[in-house]
Amino acid sequence: MHAAEKNGRKVALVGRSMRKNVNIGRSLGHIDLPEGMLIPLREVEQFPPERVVIISTGSQGEPLSALRRMAYRDHPQVELKSGDTVVFSATPIPGNERAVNETIDRLYHIGCDVVTARDAPIHASGHGYAEEVKMMLNLTHPRYVMPVHGDFKRMLLHSQLAEAVGVPPENIFRTENGTPLEIDESGARLGDKKPAGLVFVDGVDIGDVADVALRDRRMLSADGIFIIVATVSEQDGSSVVPPEVLARGVPFLDENGQIIVELREAVEDSLDRAAEQRITEIDVLESFLHDDIAAFIYERLKRRPMVLPVVVEV
Repeated sequence: MHAAEKNGRKVALVGRSMRKNVNIGRSLGHIDLPEGMLIPLREVEQFPPERVVIISTGSQGEPLSALRRMAYRDHPQVELKSGDTVVFSATPIPGNERAVNETIDRLYHIGCDVVTARDAPIHASGHGYAEEVKMMLNLTHPRYVMPVHGDFKRMLLHSQLAEAVGVPPENIFRTENGTPLEIDESGARLGDKKPAGLVFVDGVDIGDVADVALRDRRMLSADGIFIIVATVSEQDGSSVVPPEVLARGVPFLDENGQIIVELREAVEDSLDRAAEQRITEIDVLESFLHDDIAAFIYERLKRRPMVLPVVVEV
């Protein structure tokens, strides 16, 4: 903001948390700006680009953040243009690198000049350095230490710092989501592991949903399902009547249904091969039919819908 003032630029704030924190800073006297320096976002277009600075949330590539929406040209009030400069005064939180890189790539696609902490010394970390963490431990003299808010590498380093300043190893708790720390008058200890993370709600049931069920639902949602009904002879497994092919939720069928005709022919060919190999058991025949038809569909359409063969003996 001071840099904007020195260069004769107005400042607009984007993002709820950005506006909230600037208001807190101004009320506490940490942020002192001349009257008229801050402008509403709706007035940005009234000034030439070289006279405006936009301070925005979204440096971590959060999906619904202001900067992410600008990068994807989805923001209702700000449209970035070729030649605009975007400064990332932040370093990616471990695990966010992909989202941040995607945002940066979209900004380059627009034609923006992007400046990150790798390009210039524009970011000071808000996280404590090792000596600062040790100072806090020495000032507070904790009986127990539980490192949190970081990946396992940083929690391990934090626990090593605590041990280095005299915290007994048995009083340092490195946990993960779902492992509770129980604290009472007798001390602290790890409790029994509890369910944590994603919880699936399936109808009225809450809890575990079998992996195979989730996989099948993903397949159905992506490419649909083909149901193959084949009627075969009980004696030799040969096809008795033309097979039926039903398609549900398949988005890539041609208008004249030519693929359905080809699928019926492929089913007949598969049944003929199975009969030559004297495959008559229903389970084995259905598995044989599934593999043949799935391979045919992928070769023909480059898709992997669910294939459900139903074999009826007569």
